[in-house]
Amino acid sequence: MKLFINARFLTQPISGVQRYGIECSLQIKKLYPETIFLTPHNILHTDVAKALDAKVVGTRTGHKWEQLDLPSFLRKNGNAPLLNLANTAPLFYGNNYITIHDLAFFHHPDWNSKAFSTWYNFLIPRLARRSKYIFTVSETVKAEIVNNYRVSASKIGITYNGISGDWLQWQGGTAKEKIVLSVGTFSIRKNQQMLVKAFLQSEVRKTHRLVLIGDKNKVFAESGINENDLQQNNITVLQKVSGDELAAIYARAEIVVSLSEYEGFGIPMLEGLFFGCKILCSDISVYRELFSDVAAFCPPKDVNSIVGALEQLTVNSHFPDPNVVKAMLAKYNYAASAQTIVEKVSSLQNAGNK
Repeated sequence: MKLFINARFLTQPISGVQRYGIECSLQIKKLYPETIFLTPHNILHTDVAKALDAKVVGTRTGHKWEQLDLPSFLRKNGNAPLLNLANTAPLFYGNNYITIHDLAFFHHPDWNSKAFSTWYNFLIPRLARRSKYIFTVSETVKAEIVNNYRVSASKIGITYNGISGDWLQWQGGTAKEKIVLSVGTFSIRKNQQMLVKAFLQSEVRKTHRLVLIGDKNKVFAESGINENDLQQNNITVLQKVSGDELAAIYARAEIVVSLSEYEGFGIPMLEGLFFGCKILCSDISVYRELFSDVAAFCPPKDVNSIVGALEQLTVNSHFPDPNVVKAMLAKYNYAASAQTIVEKVSSLQNAGNK
């Protein structure tokens, strides 16, 4: 089987989608070295591109590259299977396999620009129906795809997120500090403004430091919080944190919090568990599916409930059971997901060639 991977994610800043694309690709490269990774020329992650031996094709970038240059190259190379790991794919290519990470653009189009939401709401359902097979990162999102796009459940497989390969050798031993940590894009969807409000109203701010790691500060202006008052209230905002720096903060953090209103998976929750943190999640279906045995939950829009949950976790000396976490990490990992992907694509291609 000749397999190509759409590696446009190498040209994009890293969020959960790009992390999945990178980590699954590195694992697929180990399993199936013949895989060819195709990318536009404007690569951001040159070290990963080198590790994948990525091939630059075409002259365009962005969606134009994906919809025009990429399928043109593939048609000249036998219409081989194309694996698309980061939501989008060339619409008019007949041998697509795709990963759909979530349907936030469908449920909440107001969370993104009108152009983005319009494009995704046009593109994704058509890709879902036309693709040979769909992968997604949770049973929750699988059910959403089935219910909203009328795609058969038999056409969808689960390939969970996992822990970055760079971190898997971490041995522990770092002392925990009184840190409450939230990791993710600063946006209304991620709901950091409610975490900040709850922290400021709680007794926790007298004993702990709230650390927010993300890529922009707009959320504070949108929620009426004065950024100038953050530091004096034991709140630290960090941007452009390296992987090593982020791992060091996780290792020291006592509690990791995500109050997102919607997620497809929630990688920071898994990362927090990997680094031995207590976990506080918004009470949404995907978090109940994935983390019900190891997390505390609260309504994401109820400040009093968030205050109570934070205060309870700080006085609770018990961290998640390491054996439960170990079993969870064995289930949610990129090596297993890559194996699932390669086996499924290979079996479908072989069946189609008979």
